[in-house]
Amino acid sequence: MEIRSLNQTPLRTIVDCLLIAFEDYFVPMPSDVNYWADRFKGARVDLALSYGAFEGERLVGFIIHGIDVYKGQRTAFNTGTGVIPAFRSRKIVDQIYAYSLPKLKEQGITQCALEVIQDNHRAIRVYERIGFSITRNFLCFKGSLKQESEDLEVTPASFEQVQCLRTDHQLYSWDNVNAAIQTAGSIYNTFLVRSGERDIGFFTINPKNGYLAQYEASPDDFPSLLAGIQAIHPDVRINNVDQERAETILFLLSAGLDNHIDQYEMVMQI
Repeated sequence: MEIRSLNQTPLRTIVDCLLIAFEDYFVPMPSDVNYWADRFKGARVDLALSYGAFEGERLVGFIIHGIDVYKGQRTAFNTGTGVIPAFRSRKIVDQIYAYSLPKLKEQGITQCALEVIQDNHRAIRVYERIGFSITRNFLCFKGSLKQESEDLEVTPASFEQVQCLRTDHQLYSWDNVNAAIQTAGSIYNTFLVRSGERDIGFFTINPKNGYLAQYEASPDDFPSLLAGIQAIHPDVRINNVDQERAETILFLLSAGLDNHIDQYEMVMQI
């Protein structure tokens, strides 16, 4: 068994290993390589600082790291960990972290972070054994919006144009912060929602799959924001709504979305 950087490993090879590793996962994984190329771009993935376990030339386990400043620290965010079934129970994730942590520290990285489904008890135990601690609770939603239609103006806007409407952006997760959207580029579209002469909010969405990355309005205007989203893309997915956004969560549930899964954010200082 050899641990080495994934810098020279084709994306197709990584995706093939990922699909085998996640065959029995809580949610189905997309098989399209282009999806993962876009996904890794937005996650700021650096394959030179991502690592795999190889049996000969066969990739059997991996940790994919996105690298960026997060909550004031240079962070290696684990955007995907997997081990194929035949190689589990060998502490491969522990081995990859043991190999990679010194190399990450050499690059000025001071913390590692990740997200894990709360029902994935085995993975949580592994991460806690390595040194991670739970820091936040996230709720994930999907479904068709069933908001009453309103007389609204919903127009395309640049992401930079709507930043004056931001409120609690500190509650966004790794994949939804400004850097993720700006790095992803044309993957996302941003819309400004107006009622009469008043800007009430904005949202940023992937038009291919209805993934809502950001959505901002005051509590009084949030139902109208949801009506604006519904006018553009009624079927949506929203990952990692911080449980501190209690009012937002109630609005999402009342609009017909299903809280289908919950995640923890976990962090380890290095």
